[in-house]
Amino acid sequence: SLQSYQCDWALAGGVSGTLPRRRGYLHREGSRLSPEGICRAFDADAAGTVFSNGLGVVVLRRLADALQDGNTIYAVIKGAALNNDGHDKLSFTAPSIQGQAEVISLAQAAAGIDPQTISYVETHGTGTQLGDPIEVAALTQAFRAGGDQRHGACALGSVKTQIGHPDAAAGVTGLIRAALG
Repeated sequence: SLQSYQCDWALAGGVSGTLPRRRGYLHREGSRLSPEGICRAFDADAAGTVFSNGLGVVVLRRLADALQDGNTIYAVIKGAALNNDGHDKLSFTAPSIQGQAEVISLAQAAAGIDPQTISYVETHGTGTQLGDPIEVAALTQAFRAGGDQRHGACALGSVKTQIGHPDAAAGVTGLIRAALG
């Protein structure tokens, strides 16, 4: 039964760490690594990402229970979705526009929200010349398919511009950034 998969509290997070902690890398033209050690997501000067160490954990709880117990609530997750664009991908490191647009639309539908009510999206945004345009195109496609005809009215951000790409901790780090605004 579905009941067996429910819980009262859950910890969700990710961690990524490498040793030695301070180390350099060899930049190669056309690679996903930044030539200057700076990640500039969605910037005209975007040239690549940098990797970082990180750890993030969030406590997940049913909204009704959190309200009843007077817990501090930083965000409410209304819906989520996942998919795999497998054979449609451009490469191992580059998802397809269609696959990204589909999962964004699925998440909006699961949340039961109108795309026009969304004013900010915390993105993957790695600052690569290949990945960022795919992400923007997918977001545009998904929002327009959902009836949102605004042009440039939804702000995009990526925590990677402040801390680099913390690999397995990237998702939860972005969630924390969006929740704390």
